[in-house]
Amino acid sequence: MSHIKARFLDTNKILQVEGVWEKGLSKGDLIVVQSDKGEEVVRVIGISKEEAPLRAIFLRRVKEEDLKKLEENKIKEKEAEEICRDKVKEHKLDMKLLKAYIPLDGSKIFFYYTSDQRVDFRNLVRDLAKIFKKRIEMRQVGVRDAVQMMGWIGSCGELPCCVRFQEEFLSVSLRDIEEQNLPLSPQKFTGPCGRLMCCLVFERDNYLIKAILPEVGGEICFQGKVYKVEYIDPIKWRIILTSEESRREISLEEILPYGYEKAIQNCKQCDSCCKRTIENEAFAGFEQ
Repeated sequence: MSHIKARFLDTNKILQVEGVWEKGLSKGDLIVVQSDKGEEVVRVIGISKEEAPLRAIFLRRVKEEDLKKLEENKIKEKEAEEICRDKVKEHKLDMKLLKAYIPLDGSKIFFYYTSDQRVDFRNLVRDLAKIFKKRIEMRQVGVRDAVQMMGWIGSCGELPCCVRFQEEFLSVSLRDIEEQNLPLSPQKFTGPCGRLMCCLVFERDNYLIKAILPEVGGEICFQGKVYKVEYIDPIKWRIILTSEESRREISLEEILPYGYEKAIQNCKQCDSCCKRTIENEAFAGFEQ
């Protein structure tokens, strides 16, 4: 079954559009949906067989009056953002305001912010409600959500993956750096959000072969002789073995057992084998 996916204009997050009755929707089209925030305009990005964690109900294609209302709301959002910033300073709240957002129906005003701690913004909301005569909703987001929402440039010179295509954030840890034979220097692999780069996750499958081989420093029997594993390079499909008499670099095909492909497929679906469990405990403090 295929699903139409779109992107929210306020958060850049991807949603699944349900109840679509109109034909011919294509990439880039603006449509109106009913979400938990009210009626809002979203941009169609395509069709996918994978479901999205966020969902909304299709209402209609965007109309001229919808576009006019959208532009009016953008102007009001800028004004609301400035007022909210002043009020945050007035109340001396430890929070960083990111943006204001008004849905198409104008029933609420959403304020997105980041903070390292819990913020008591009850007085702030009371003041804003008196000014705007609308329901005010404060939404705290994480640093990765903030980059996805506001946009940035990654160390690769491109927009971050979360802005371009990523649908949800996966946990990244120092284990990913170690598994991919990269120098254990977290600062070199930190994204604009200050967390480890999400693209490290996309490389995991390329290194799954290491899960069914002894760890570096471990021993393995090859051609009737015991060797120590010095280095494993899944990308080049090579392994370096050493003994007191020799040092050999061979193809992984020479050492892997028959049917190893099935084991790799099982590893893709399971993250609870003994080796992984030990690593998870060792790097538990570095999960992001």
